[in-house]
Amino acid sequence: MNWVMRGSAHLAGVCLGLAVSTGSLVMPLTGWGKEISFVARDVEDQQAVWLPSEIIIHRSADFREPLIFRFDNPTVRTHVFEAPGLFESVEESGVRITRPVRITIAPEGTEQTVIDRDRMASDAITAEGETVTYQFYCPLHQADADIGGKIVVRQ
Repeated sequence: MNWVMRGSAHLAGVCLGLAVSTGSLVMPLTGWGKEISFVARDVEDQQAVWLPSEIIIHRSADFREPLIFRFDNPTVRTHVFEAPGLFESVEESGVRITRPVRITIAPEGTEQTVIDRDRMASDAITAEGETVTYQFYCPLHQADADIGGKIVVRQ
């Protein structure tokens, strides 16, 4: 009987792996968008960080499709992803608007948003070919010594 349970668990794992890998292959083909994932991690002294701590976006390649940020919070505390100067594109009452990125993610929750690429492109043009950097952090649990992470936009 144990071999049936182990076999079922193994089969479920294989099926899940196939579903995830197939989705990874199909998503880019459908033009859905470029997804960048962030994961909240609790660290010592009730502080938290978002990982990865640095993202590099290439305007020439990554702005061809919607830019989607996904936020995973596997912790038991609520976390916020805030990035001053960065804007998201959302629909409110049937109208598409942009607003500053400040996303609240419940414990063990996941959220996602579409980033306003036009605003990022405008920032990059204003910088006259230089890189543009946006800082991000969790304002609820930011460490005094930690400036959070950064998103760097390059040509």
